[in-house]
Amino acid sequence: MPRYPILDICARLEGHAYQHELLIEYCRNFTDWHALLGLAETEGMAPLLGKHLKEAEAPYPVGVKRSLNVLYERHKNNAQIRLSLLGEILEIFNRNGLRPILIKGAALSYTLYNDPALRPMRDLDLLFDNGEVDDAQALLRDAGFSQSTLPIPKDHHHLPSLYKTIDDVEICVELHRDLYPDCPPYYPIVDFEKLYSTGILIDTGSVEAITLNHEETIHHLYQHGLRAPLTYEPYKLINVADIVGFVEKYGQELDWKAIQINYPLLYQAIPLLHFVSPWNPDRLPEQFVIPKSKIHLQPNPFRGWPNKRLKEFKSGKRTILYILQATFIPSKWWLGVYYGVNTFMGRLWCMLSKHSVHVIWWARLYYSMSKTR
Repeated sequence: MPRYPILDICARLEGHAYQHELLIEYCRNFTDWHALLGLAETEGMAPLLGKHLKEAEAPYPVGVKRSLNVLYERHKNNAQIRLSLLGEILEIFNRNGLRPILIKGAALSYTLYNDPALRPMRDLDLLFDNGEVDDAQALLRDAGFSQSTLPIPKDHHHLPSLYKTIDDVEICVELHRDLYPDCPPYYPIVDFEKLYSTGILIDTGSVEAITLNHEETIHHLYQHGLRAPLTYEPYKLINVADIVGFVEKYGQELDWKAIQINYPLLYQAIPLLHFVSPWNPDRLPEQFVIPKSKIHLQPNPFRGWPNKRLKEFKSGKRTILYILQATFIPSKWWLGVYYGVNTFMGRLWCMLSKHSVHVIWWARLYYSMSKTR
């Protein structure tokens, strides 16, 4: 899948002068607009793309502008329906004495994005204490939600997805018992009571709700958006936009010393997002220095096995050497973001040790699964 610098640098909430200059330059001789629009939708970026192109006064076709306006209106309508239903869900939980924590896009619609249409999302995600999550699931089933019949492990970090269709818009709700799956790259242990007691109260318009505090929010956005297990889909640009937007909005309020101590991988990764969407030097916290590299690190995600199955490589007529290289020698940018290694020796040791161990873990899992069939 090709990368488009036009789309990459729009992965942020607010533009700035240098970003506008780049956007104008990239648009000047660009012709592959149809493919760009398709990728923008896939990446959850169509509304932000339209916003930044307009604000930068970049040259782009009238037909593209019309398409982006249509997509914006669709996402605006979907957001209104989704957030209205979220209010109803929160009222149900409130009446029954349950304590959800809003996470991911559901929370960012209130804490980061002034216009919820700019933040497309697939699901409404809420975190519960393990002793309450099953009751919460039952309440939504009783309220008319249909539950997915797809099998998932009993200890999966979220329960089976719930669905409701309103005005032809299907809305998915996922109730979590944990923030992360129990597999490599192995995530921090989640203490629900601590997260709830240190959370932030937000007004959703119909009922007040709790979301993660700022430090926990930026850490979760990083872990969920940029450090998913190797088998999951690669990072999406909307996840980068969440992190860049959150840092530039709340950077002066965040406890960076605590983040550096408690979440060193996040601390190492933040400057590297410059190679996706250039940081606004006026909004980047003083703790960070914009990378000055003679070589632009391409922000390529992990595309080796097991992210891509062997049959996918074979269908593309890829050689064994290509598969091994994609699997065991990922991009420098991804190694820095995922493992926090930014030196030659650090990357080399990581590829030979930690990353290889992760790949082998998945190989053993698939092998054991094949034996039980």
